Amino acid sequence: MKQRFVVVDVETTGNSPKKGDRIIQLAAVVIEEGKIIERFSSFVNPKKKIPSFIEQLTGITTEMVEDAPAFKEIAEKVSSLLDDAYFVAHNVHFDLSFIQEELNRCGIQMFTGPILDTVELSRIVFPSADSYKLSELCRDLGIQHKNPHRADSDAEVTGELLIHILSRLSSLPSVTLHSLKRLSASFISDAEEMLEELETMSELRLKEALDIEVYRSVAVRKMADTKQNPDQSGTEKLPFHAFAEKLMNENGSVAAHFVQYEKRSEQVNMMKSVYQSFASHQHSLIEAGTGTGKTLGYLVPAVYYALTEKKRVLISTYTTALQQQVMEKEYPLLKQAAGLPFSMAVLKGRSHYLCLRKFEKYLNEEDMNYDNLLTKAQLLIWLTETETGDVDELNLPSGGKLLWQRLHYDPKLSGSASNPWKERCFYTRAYKRANQADVIMTNHSLLLSAVSSSSDMLEGIEEVVIDEAHHFERTASEHLGKRIHYLTLQALTNQLGNLYTDGLLRKTQQLFSKKKWSEPFLEIDAILKQLAEDNQLLFTTLHSYVLQNQKDSSSNRIACRFSHDEKKSRKWLAILELAARVKFQLHDMMSIMNKQKGVFSRLEEGEESFDLYEYWEVLDRFKAAYDSLDSLFFKDSPGEVKWIEIESRGARNAVSVYSQPVSVSDQLADGFFASMKSAVLTSATLTVNGTFDYMISELGLSDFYPSVRKIDSPFDYKKQAMLMIPSDFPSVQHVTLDEYTEAIAGRVSEIAKAASGKLLILFNAYDMLKKTQQLLKNDQSLDDFVIMGQGGGSITKLTKNFRQFEKAILLGTSTFWEGMDFPGDELTTLVIVRLPFSPPDDPRTAAKCEQLTKEGKNAFYHYSLPEAVLKFKQGFGRLIRTENDKGLLFVFDKRIIEAKYGRHFIDSLPDIEVSVEPMARLHKKIAGWKNSRT
Repeated sequence: MKQRFVVVDVETTGNSPKKGDRIIQLAAVVIEEGKIIERFSSFVNPKKKIPSFIEQLTGITTEMVEDAPAFKEIAEKVSSLLDDAYFVAHNVHFDLSFIQEELNRCGIQMFTGPILDTVELSRIVFPSADSYKLSELCRDLGIQHKNPHRADSDAEVTGELLIHILSRLSSLPSVTLHSLKRLSASFISDAEEMLEELETMSELRLKEALDIEVYRSVAVRKMADTKQNPDQSGTEKLPFHAFAEKLMNENGSVAAHFVQYEKRSEQVNMMKSVYQSFASHQHSLIEAGTGTGKTLGYLVPAVYYALTEKKRVLISTYTTALQQQVMEKEYPLLKQAAGLPFSMAVLKGRSHYLCLRKFEKYLNEEDMNYDNLLTKAQLLIWLTETETGDVDELNLPSGGKLLWQRLHYDPKLSGSASNPWKERCFYTRAYKRANQADVIMTNHSLLLSAVSSSSDMLEGIEEVVIDEAHHFERTASEHLGKRIHYLTLQALTNQLGNLYTDGLLRKTQQLFSKKKWSEPFLEIDAILKQLAEDNQLLFTTLHSYVLQNQKDSSSNRIACRFSHDEKKSRKWLAILELAARVKFQLHDMMSIMNKQKGVFSRLEEGEESFDLYEYWEVLDRFKAAYDSLDSLFFKDSPGEVKWIEIESRGARNAVSVYSQPVSVSDQLADGFFASMKSAVLTSATLTVNGTFDYMISELGLSDFYPSVRKIDSPFDYKKQAMLMIPSDFPSVQHVTLDEYTEAIAGRVSEIAKAASGKLLILFNAYDMLKKTQQLLKNDQSLDDFVIMGQGGGSITKLTKNFRQFEKAILLGTSTFWEGMDFPGDELTTLVIVRLPFSPPDDPRTAAKCEQLTKEGKNAFYHYSLPEAVLKFKQGFGRLIRTENDKGLLFVFDKRIIEAKYGRHFIDSLPDIEVSVEPMARLHKKIAGWKNSRT
């Protein structure tokens, strides 16, 4: 390329040049023809003291810049560097604002040329990147970043990042570059001229890359053949036990392909148990301890059974992350190791897959929304890369996630015969791959949807593995329940708009006016206005109602259970009146739109319109909202629990209303397990007090008499872990909440200083977490530790930051009790503040306990205790993830040793040493433990 790019980075005393913050270091690299041709770097004397937090962040001290030149001494050099060039930076407005302010202060003309923001360009060019932080982009691209937060290093790597960006853009088809150029008018970056030159260069190449095809002016990656397993004649005829032994022994095929593989008798035992369940057509539950190698433990028998019996096997997981891990790691390696021509495929819900027909339409639609334009640009490049069309591959901006809701697959439009993209449809192809695969992977939610809707996804499936099975009952409850939120209706009214703005309602009116039938739109416009007002009033009134009826105002997330019999107060009757008004408005809307649909379908004789299709889609969603509202507020549903949930410190309309079955055992028994020959449910946490009775009852498996197997972890927990319980820790019943929180912070401080390394502190209550976090931050003796808590950013970001520091304390609630892996030195100490009992006023817990009491059972021992024990086991599972890990578990809740049910928690752990002593003595033991670790 002929353009000149100057990549700039500045370190400063703060964030605002207008408030007197100044540059302390400036660096620039000059790029021409795809190479760095010049570098410039200098410390800058800001004529003021550098704040201590800036010194810590950058390593630049006031003393280091005392003899450095003032900006005016380098101003001419900076200005000349920028002549006739693009100004480039990572978050360009930050760096440019400081440069402009300094140039202006020196009386030199400010920069007026084009700018490029590498954050924005990276979002577009690398749409699947996990993060757009400079350090993480460098890691992904293999760029060595030696000194983050130093201008010379940051400018150098940003320059290299720009070269990667330009290289990727120059490889794109001309039609993609042409579309990007059209979108770029609203970008932060002045990229139009650059994209035009790249487009010209692309056209001169005459032909596109071999794996790209251009269809209807959109470049997409060529679709691979969906046909799988053309020849399975090589399948071995060995009996399963011989096949498993041959595959998994220390000199076998798996050992040759899996790094650091060691034969585990526990894993082979699990394989045999899974296969036995399939072969005997019996349901089974298998608790496989950490380190068993659970994934291969069910994959190998699933593959063998599918090939030998010529039947498809389905595997369901709770998270899509585990699906991705299996498909990217275990599947290809196992396929090589086994030497068998088997295939696996992932099938997700329709909303995961892009509809190319919709994308083509919306790509060419005028749009002034920045997030929408950025998302369209990301999708243009992603389409030249993706084989799946799955949104999980993308890192969309928040507004882009709203656009995706308009772009994903829908069978009525995407699957219609008139769809010109039908042969390239991502969902259809994913479905075909799944139908032809030997082993299908899906998630609990989609599996349960297929059960309830009698989807043909399960056609021919009689063997299924439910991984992460401890989540299956809760997922079923959520799936069989209902939920309505303020945004449920607000999103629909926003989507329609009104007759005086260029929205869907006005576009549809124009279609109807061609047929001289546009009168009802005036009535619809009036209803929509009133519906938006009443929807807002209903949910703000619900918010106030919950706040007035709550017992404890300290928690942010508050749930308030309700039923139709007991809520006869004036306040509740006012809520019912508001709900009725919203319901009647929805009814009126639906009546008019249904009449429109009948009239228009006769007039148009099948002619299709995107706007009209979207309009009828809104009608369907209005119907769903009407049904939910009617069921939640006006129908008595025995066997269901209903509640309102709010964020007390959130927006006044941040309210959800839920209903869920109190028990799903009958529905699962009749609707799912009865239709399967073999369902294998596996997890690291299925037993309570040594038995599977609780899980069997909850899942509705009692009448099926499933086989059960508990496979212990191969880890030597006696050597790897120790449970420490401070005997002098106060009981929460005998002190105030503030005193209890101070005790938590004090003990955590002691443990942190003695154990060093990284600590994870698990809480049940968010407010206790925040109070403890503040106390720890105020503890000057912990200055060496980075202290972070849930609620201060995304879970992913929090986890990455925790892994990054040598000394760190992470305070977490529900999310961190399970699913987070911190192997080795990523976690050395785990603290469980209180035993994880659900609050007695939690709506589901209260309803479950009431039902059990009516049945004459002890609700605590039949429900509350088993649930808490299972969560406790999940929490402990965060500590020891590999056979080389060593770690300490602290439990501050003395009920574990004082209550007669406390043994259930201790007995749920592997065989580890338990030490119950005053904190002073435990402190000495920590030191001994630490020394034994090193």
